[in-house]
Formats: sequence, C-alpha cells, structure tokens
Amino acid sequence: MSRHSAEQAVREPILNSWRRCQDAGLNPGAFKARLLDDMDFDSILVRAAQPILDRLQTDIAGTPSGVFLSDGSGVLARRVLGDTSIRSAADALGVIPGFSYAESDIGTNAVGTALLERRTYQVTGSEHLWEELQKFAAVGSPVLNPLTGHVEGVVCVASLSQQMDAQVRAMIRRSAYEVEQRLLDLSTSREEALFRRFLTSGAATVVPASTPPDLCRRDRLALEDAAVRLVAQGREAVEQMVLCDGRTATVVAQMVTGPANLTGVAVQAWFA
Repeated sequence: MSRHSAEQAVREPILNSWRRCQDAGLNPGAFKARLLDDMDFDSILVRAAQPILDRLQTDIAGTPSGVFLSDGSGVLARRVLGDTSIRSAADALGVIPGFSYAESDIGTNAVGTALLERRTYQVTGSEHLWEELQKFAAVGSPVLNPLTGHVEGVVCVASLSQQMDAQVRAMIRRSAYEVEQRLLDLSTSREEALFRRFLTSGAATVVPASTPPDLCRRDRLALEDAAVRLVAQGREAVEQMVLCDGRTATVVAQMVTGPANLTGVAVQAWFA
C-alpha cells in the first residue's frame, strides 16, 4: 500500500494527530511515559471527579477496562481498574498517576490528543503511535471549567478488548460533564467561603456598599478588566485609573485565606 493510500485509510482526526507528532519530531520507537514529581493529587479537579470515579469503578468491575483522570497537561491524577489483566497492562506501561500522557510525550492517545482537540476523542489499536499502546482501545473526553472554559483535564476509558461502542463513548462524555458540574459546585462553594472571609476582615470595611450608580459603561468595563487582570496575577497589587468624569478609581487586589487553607484574590475599588 502506498503512503497516500495508507493515509486515506486512516481517520482524519487520527491523521491530524500523526502529522502533529511528525512535525514535533517524535520517534514512535522511542516513546516512554514521563514521570512528574510535582503532581497535585488533591486538586479541585481530583476532588470533583472522585465520586464519579467511584461510581465508574463499580460499573467496570470484573472487565478488562480502566478509567483514568488526567490534569490539563496530560498527567494522570487518578485511575480505577476493572480486572487484573488491565491492572497488569497499565502497570507495565506506566499508566499510573504521576506519569504524563500528553501527545507531545507519547504520541497519539485518548488523553493527550483529547486535550489538544478539546473534544471527545477515540484511539483504537494501531491508531496509537506507541506500539505498546496498540493493545488498547480508548476514548477520552475533556473536562472544561464551566466558569472559564479552560480545559481542566480528561476523563478516559481504556479497554484491552478492542471494543469501544457508542454506549461507552456516551458514558465517558456523560462522566466528563458530571465532573464539570461538580467543579462548578466546588468552585462556587470555594468562592463563597473566601468572600465571607473577606467580608469579615478589616479590609472589607473600606469597600463601599455598592458600585456608584453614575459610572458609565466604559468605566464599568474598564474596572472589570482591571479586576480580571489583577486576579490573574495572583498577588497583592494596586492600580489606579482616571474615569470619564475625572474621578480617580483605586483598584486593590488582596490575598484572602479561607477555611481549609483555601486561598484566593479579592478585588476592591474606591473612588475619589
């Protein structure tokens, strides 16, 4: 079969991944999962996903399947396994929390490639560039932060059976959605706890009860942009800006520590 014919026989999403790997200079014969030693195994993503993983562990019990959770960089954070065959295969390859399954590390796979594609992604058998992974069929679905749209990680199911039907794909998409909803719940609780702590701090006493009603739309947008910028910096900072009516707005970002050592940034503004 010619190279052109071979490419025609490969699904376009897989071919796109292969081309990215080729452009990155990846050598299919030299793949090895990379271990990272700074993984946060108690992140908000892990806490959000744990109840869903617990349920899935019951669903796959006794089958040659496993469900894996990665963070937004492709590093595995959790896994639940069915029978001893999937455990042995996963352990042998380093499909273990702490190891990176980013496409840039091990080529086309249902974790790292789903991260790049930002959609549910299936990789079966020889579609994996790493020969050792070709015994698996896998589907990964990205977990998006409902507040920011940022890709927080991937929920992936992999099987030694080489069978991955529509029902399994639907299950993993539904599971990723449930993790997203748990993320939203936990994030809201976190922000509420931090806000309550801020309101009870001495700094909160200098904040006006409400935003001045006479601010024009341009000033409101400028203040919102400043607040987003200061929060993104993740540190204490002060910024001043001149408003349309000549007044000066002082925007201050302060670090706030809430219950269970939660930390965040509170932004306040006052006008002169």
